[in-house]
Amino acid sequence: MKQFGIMVGLDKPAAFEGWFCKIDDRKNDIIISVIWGYSTNAKSRHAFIQFQDSIKHRTSYVRYSIDELSWTEDPFVLNIGKNQLSQSGMHLDIDTEEIVVQGEFSFSGFSQIKTSFLKPNIMGWLSFLPNECNHSITSMKHEASGNLQINDQSWKIESADAYMEKDWGRGFPSQYVWAQANDWVNSSFVFSYASVPMLGKFKKGFLMVLQHEGQEYRFTTIEGGRMIDFSADDDSFTAVIKKGRLKMSIHAKQTHPVPLASPDNGEMKAKIKESIDGDIEIVLQENGKKIIELKTQRASIDVHF
Repeated sequence: MKQFGIMVGLDKPAAFEGWFCKIDDRKNDIIISVIWGYSTNAKSRHAFIQFQDSIKHRTSYVRYSIDELSWTEDPFVLNIGKNQLSQSGMHLDIDTEEIVVQGEFSFSGFSQIKTSFLKPNIMGWLSFLPNECNHSITSMKHEASGNLQINDQSWKIESADAYMEKDWGRGFPSQYVWAQANDWVNSSFVFSYASVPMLGKFKKGFLMVLQHEGQEYRFTTIEGGRMIDFSADDDSFTAVIKKGRLKMSIHAKQTHPVPLASPDNGEMKAKIKESIDGDIEIVLQENGKKIIELKTQRASIDVHF
């Protein structure tokens, strides 16, 4: 998991780096996401944490001085203010006029995607090019246990479903959709379709990983996957993708979307809408026969297309 550590650093100008962590606790019916990151843009160089929860469907952007960002390597541990993130867990200590969050979590049982020298992560050989936005999946699914307090409410979290990914570069794609869910017993899923600059032109491409009952299905544009049909509106999208004998249909719709800050030339000034508990339906067919069907109302969904 080399890409879990620092990929940008503070010396590269007009860049960003961010880690997305989601915890879905069905027992207490609460979902949270925590985005850890920093921007090296000269206009607003800083570190930040964005916190989102499904209790009141709110989001909070907490800004920190770049001096409050630090890390250690091997094992990698990220510190932003009094908050700390590593592969073994997460400590939250946020105290603003808007929200107070205290949390202590341990992580276990990381489920990584298949990698190789030419496929260091989901972007494959594209990882070796100077991309506008690089994407890496840290864990499709793992367990999170611990304690969480948001203002005057508190919960004990036991074996909740968790997910982790990260992005780094100059900015998010001008058009993209993204969806992630893993609250099924033996399945986890992530999909993204975006328009990205390449060799002076804009190209559309997608990535999809489905881990289901011990098997990994991966469709990506650079590995021969094809987009058969796609449509999107303000809060939903439908995609049909194909690879060989396999065809997948994806229907995703946001519920309770909230605005999140996103990078533009490294500066966290753009806005996207994200739903932490959206609806998604996935159907995988082989030679026209349905082999997997999954539905949930606990999917994270971005629609910016």
